[in-house]
Order: sequence, then C-alpha cells, then structure tokens
Amino acid sequence: MADMRKQSVDKGKAKHEEVKKLYTLLSARDGEQYDFIPTDWLKKWLDDSTVSKEIDSSLFLCSHGKLHPDKVGEVKRISFQAANLLYERYGGGPRLDGSSLCRECVSQQCRVLRLKNQLSEDFKEVSNLVKRSISGEGYWVGKASLRSWRQLALEQLEEDEHETKPSNCQTNGQGLHSNNKDFASDLSEVLEDEMKTFNEDIVCSHGGLSILETERKLVSTEVWTKLRKYFPKSPKFSQNQELCQQCLTLEQEEKDNEAVSKMMALDQKSQLLNLFHEKNRPTLTKWPQGTDVLYIVPLFFVDEWKKFIRRPTKSSPVSNVGNTLLLCPHGGFMFSYESLINGEAQHVTLLWPDEWEVISRLFIVDHSISIHCLKQSTSNDGSAQFTTRPELCWECRESFLFQQQRDLREYTQATIYIRKVIEDKGMQDAAPELNASSSEAEEEREEHRKLDGGTDPDFSQLQDNAKRLKLSDGAALFVTNVTKPGGIRRSTRHRKLRGEKALIVSANQTLKELKIQIMHAFSVAPFDQNLSINGKGLTDDSATLGNLGVIPDSIICLKADEPIADYAAMDDAYQVRAPEEGFKGTGLLGH
Repeated sequence: MADMRKQSVDKGKAKHEEVKKLYTLLSARDGEQYDFIPTDWLKKWLDDSTVSKEIDSSLFLCSHGKLHPDKVGEVKRISFQAANLLYERYGGGPRLDGSSLCRECVSQQCRVLRLKNQLSEDFKEVSNLVKRSISGEGYWVGKASLRSWRQLALEQLEEDEHETKPSNCQTNGQGLHSNNKDFASDLSEVLEDEMKTFNEDIVCSHGGLSILETERKLVSTEVWTKLRKYFPKSPKFSQNQELCQQCLTLEQEEKDNEAVSKMMALDQKSQLLNLFHEKNRPTLTKWPQGTDVLYIVPLFFVDEWKKFIRRPTKSSPVSNVGNTLLLCPHGGFMFSYESLINGEAQHVTLLWPDEWEVISRLFIVDHSISIHCLKQSTSNDGSAQFTTRPELCWECRESFLFQQQRDLREYTQATIYIRKVIEDKGMQDAAPELNASSSEAEEEREEHRKLDGGTDPDFSQLQDNAKRLKLSDGAALFVTNVTKPGGIRRSTRHRKLRGEKALIVSANQTLKELKIQIMHAFSVAPFDQNLSINGKGLTDDSATLGNLGVIPDSIICLKADEPIADYAAMDDAYQVRAPEEGFKGTGLLGH
C-alpha cells in the first residue's frame, strides 16, 4: 500500500516538473515559428489529476485539409519548441503550424459576407424599381419568386457557407464529444427539400412559359440584371417569349370538354326533369293507373347522375346504368315485389316507361329490370298480380336473407328492451307505476310536460313556427316537427313503455349473463325470470343471444314467478308517498 502511494506521489511530482518546465516555453514570440494545439487538450494537460492522451487535431480541419477559420477560437498558438516536446511526449496529429491556415475558406467567407451586405442594398433597390413603369424590353418573373427572392438568395449563401464548415462539432478528441453528424445530415436534407429555383413558378410541366398570366410579372432589364446576378441558372423568359403551345392546346381541349359537359347536362336535365326534381314519382304501394310496367335502376346511378347535372364541370359524366348490382350471379332479380314494398325500395329508383326510353337512349344499359302489373280478369275484386323481369331468383334470395339474418345476429354493444309483464290485470290497473322505477316515472312525466309545453321555453316558438296545412273542408292541421335530441323523429324511434328498460348486450353473450343484467335492473332473481321474445320462450341459459334469435332493438318480455299479492303492503307503499303530518293532533304540539 505504501509502495502504491509512493508511486502516485512520484508520478505527481514528475508531472508537476514537466508542466513547470514547459509552461515557460508555451508562449510564442513574434517572428518565431508556432503550432496550433487544441485549447481543451491544454486545459486537461495542465490538470494534474487527469492523464493526458494523444493530441487530436483532425476535428479542426476544413474540407481542404487545413485549419478551418471558424475553429481558430478553439485552438491555442504555442511555440514550435513547446509543440515538439508535447508531440514527442504524447504523440498525435496532424500538426497545424503557421502554414495550415486555409486561404480558400477565408476567401469564401469574405465573399459570402460581401454578398450579404450587397444583398441588403439590392433588395431595397429592386423593391423600388418594380414599382415603376417599364419602358423598353422587359422580362417575365414569377410573382412568388419576386416575393421570396431575397430568402432564396440567403439560402444559397448559407448553403455555400455550410459547405465550408467542418462536418463535426467536437472541440477536442479528449474533450466534450458533441458529435452532430446526424444533425448536420438532417439539416442538409431539410435545406435541400426547401430549396427552390428562382423563377421556376412560371415554368410549366413541359419546360416552357406558363400560360397563367396572374402568376407572373413583367420587370425591367435593370431589375432582371440584379436578380440574375444571384440566380445565374434560373429560367429566363423575355417579354416576347411565346407561351407553351402544349399547355395552350390542353387548355383549349379542357374548355371544349367543359362546354360539351354543360350542353350534355342541360340536355339530360330537360329530358328527365321530373326525375331530377323528384316530382311525379311512381310508387309501388299505390300502383299508378294507366300503366302496367315500371322500370328499376340502382339509386347509386341516380345519385351520381344528379351530381353531374348540378356540377357538370366538376363531376364526371355518367355513361352507363349498372343494373348488374341488382342481379344475382344467375341473372335473376334479388328483390320481390313484396320486399320492395316492405322497405327494400330504398336501394332502387322507379322509372316511368317514357323515362326508361330516354335513359336507354342516353346511357349504356347492361340489363333491363322491370315490374309488371298483371290484372286478373276472372277476379271480381279487381286484384292484380305483380311480377318482375328478370324473375326473382329464389335460391339467391334465400341465401341473401340468410346472410342478412346472420349479420343481424353478429353484433356488439347493441340495445335491446326488457318489458316487465304483470299477469294480474286488476293489480296492474291498481298500480300502473309499480312496473317502473321512480326515476323512470319522473322521466316520463318530464317528457309529457315538455311535449305539452308546460316548462319548455321553446314551446311558444315551436307553435309559432308550426306549418299550417289547409285541408279540403277548410279546416287546418298543425304539424310540429318534434325531434329527439339525437335527431331521430319520434315516429321512427322506439318509445319505451312503463316497466320497460333498455340494456346494452352483444350477440356472443349468454342468456344467463342477460338474466344477471335483468336482475340488477328489475331486482328479479334469475331463477324467477321467465323470458320470451315474440311469444317464444327463452330457456337455454348456456345459449348465446344470437343463437336465440335476439337481434338489436328486440323486445323481450319478462314475467316474474312471484307477483305482488299483498294489497295491504301496496296500500302502505302508497301512504308513504303522502306528506307526513308528524305530531299533529297530539299533546306535544299543545303550547
């Protein structure tokens, strides 16, 4: 241990003597030879507690292999004699003497500084010259380039200046290592992406002068000369430069196409005016008199056609009617007359025979689809039979319905309704609100108050804006568009009855899990629950709701095994709701 301490002391003394000896030789006198040593290395060398390593001067070199002007502040000039001793003792390199200063980098930086000063003066002069009227020959300059030419010139100067800078910002190999190669690479990529050639905004895709007059400005020769000095490789267009002939041809073709599209739209609209405005449309629920056939096209075709009629220059013209969408692979129709009446007509549009003739003439029709009304002469009640051409494909129709039902039974987070049923009619009449919770009853009363206008601040305005429909007998009917906050009309949304609650379920949920939800909602134990849907009992607790035929918006009836039979308890329940009188009529209040 003592030997180690003695060795450490001896090394410290030797290092101290070395520093003391060389310190007097570090300063370089005028006229003598000198070397540049990294300042950070010298600081560490003067620190006795740090073991000095070799001298690394490679981080201070420019692209020409000499000392970069920007790195002069990070090195120290020492005498040639001291440098020899340090390099002999610690090694390293390359040595940077008085001849290592880079003349090319210094000249480049001086040029950039002069150009920046000149740029400020030229910018002011160009700004004043472009406001004057032009006499004589001029040149076309892009307005965007004219607004940003100073920034473009500065970016070019900064790029030239960036090329002369070293690619690494480390001050010394043994000092602070702030390696920024990745940052410098990213910075150069950003500058390259943002770099924009002056006057390129008036160059078309074919390399000629752009035909857009609003994007260019005519400047004088004096202005162009000053700008050309900063952008010698920029596109040059004199005042008499011809516009790009290819662009002119394309522009004329586009105008001709727009004119043709407008004429086509006006012609089609005039021939199918009722179809466009949706007036005098045929319906299947009440077959129109005077015709025995109606034609069918997809609703998608009509929607796309209306888009073209409204904006013929912005939308593509419709060329064909794709009735194949309504047919099965066997060529049969996918809808029956009954299914169209029951709601599937929303996917198609009905056409009159004369409209079909116009569409057949104006568009390419792949298949004709029609519905025919065949009146039975043998029938006294005038009933009719309806057929489709092509006929309904029963095989594909059944497959479609099966898939539709399957999709209905594959759902998540859907709403179903549980309706509690009271078997005893007398008890149901006596206690109509026992089926619903107090909160539900309150919600129901609140809803009635809003509909009656009792507390609704907008009720008076709703009455004033009601539409008055005049009837044939002179009476008037007020129609108010009462909507739910969700935007669904009351006539189309499900109206919950008393004793009915909505639950959120999924198709893969079992009946047992549903019963547990019902238990929390109605306080009825699962073993006391008798559930049914459309008169069919639900008994298999392990079956999923999808397999049991429970679809979204279904109504499941709940019947409890033990209905309320104690009427005295019911009377007590009603008396609880009456206001309490406390100690009224007793001696406690006799004061």
